[in-house]
Amino acid sequence: MDELMILRTFAAVTTVLAAWLVAANMNARVTVAGFIIFIVASIAWMVDGWLETKASLVIQNVILLVINVIGVWRWLPKARKKRNVRAAIRKARRGEGTPC
Repeated sequence: MDELMILRTFAAVTTVLAAWLVAANMNARVTVAGFIIFIVASIAWMVDGWLETKASLVIQNVILLVINVIGVWRWLPKARKKRNVRAAIRKARRGEGTPC
C-alpha cells in the first residue's frame, strides 16, 4: 500500500468517525471531539488534494476546516460549562463546597 492510499484511508476513516460523533450528539464533549477529528480529516484531505493537484478538493476542505473550527468554537464553552457543573456537583456531594 503506497503512502497516498494510506493518507486517503486515514482521511476517510477519520471523516466517518467524526460524522458519527457529531451526529450522535451524546454530549458537548463528544461533539467537540467530533469537530476536532473533522479538522484532522480536512487537513488530510487537503494534503491529498495538494499532492494530486486537485484544487476543488483543497478548496472544499479549506471551507470545511473553517466550518469545523467554528463548530469547536461554538461547542467548547458548552463542554466546559457541563464539566464545571459536574465538578461542582461532585464537590457538593463530598461536602467540599456549598451547593448551588
